[in-house]
Amino acid sequence: MAKASRTLFSLAVMVVSILSASTTLAQAPSREGLVDAGNGVKLYYRLVGSGSNPVVLVHGGPGFTSDYIADDVATIARKHSLLVYDQRGIGRSTLVSDSTALAAQRYVEDLEAIRKHFGFQQLTLLGHSWGVVPATLYAMKFPKRVRRMILVGTIPATRSGLDSAFDAMAKARDSATLRRMAELSQIRQVNPADLAACHEYYRLWFTPFFSTNAAASRMKGDVCAGSPESLKNKPNVGRFTFASLGDWNWMKALNEVDVPTLIIQGELDPLPIESAREWAAAMPNARLLELKGIGHFPYVESPEKFFGAVERFLRGEWPEGAVR
Repeated sequence: MAKASRTLFSLAVMVVSILSASTTLAQAPSREGLVDAGNGVKLYYRLVGSGSNPVVLVHGGPGFTSDYIADDVATIARKHSLLVYDQRGIGRSTLVSDSTALAAQRYVEDLEAIRKHFGFQQLTLLGHSWGVVPATLYAMKFPKRVRRMILVGTIPATRSGLDSAFDAMAKARDSATLRRMAELSQIRQVNPADLAACHEYYRLWFTPFFSTNAAASRMKGDVCAGSPESLKNKPNVGRFTFASLGDWNWMKALNEVDVPTLIIQGELDPLPIESAREWAAAMPNARLLELKGIGHFPYVESPEKFFGAVERFLRGEWPEGAVR
């Protein structure tokens, strides 16, 4: 009888553990609203979890909504508060579409508007992919306002580096894939709200960003989330935002960013690991955690290592394996 009770208890613990592991933001207590970013721009936000110093998620793109990543990093909200927001021009935020409103500096000002709205003294920033850029530019402009940064899947610190990475990906794709992606792009230009075409296009686009197709299938997020109007505005967001950066080279500027920074990069990320090493070498208080056999989405492919490292860093410690 005692043995049976212990077995039932163990089973119950296992079930609770499984359910906890699959928690999404939609299942967690939260509050949502809008932040006034000025000039008629409102930023949608969702604040999940508890704690006075939330981790602010700066999602990738530009042009994706926070829905592609929010549920996959919901684990952070078990021990910390997590503030998720849609960047300007997309999702549930104001759909600005002109070049002035989509300049990269506006994204920096948006983060400051979020800080002031909530009355935070400092921000802890978690940037993924393109989100690394506004997070780091914010730290350059407001160094005293940043407590810590976690940069995941960094884009190269130079424009030429990013161009080279994209060229290499294009050359590695077979002709049938390139032809189908071109067809899907035309379909989406005619009807940006065609979700079937959107999902197929990004399934092909993101194939090199995962180590395996099985790993890609574990992603909870949706890169095609958003209203038809938001999807229609996505090309404007990407075009004008990147154009505003010009021929960027942040190597010297990164020398001045003395914020404790953990950079997490997958070894197989098509945004090359060498560029992440350059970021870590340039920043005086940064360390790089390289994850072997992992692509651009380490929180999907290797959640135990990823969230373990993040939790340790948020406690004020460098995770094992993170090096200069």
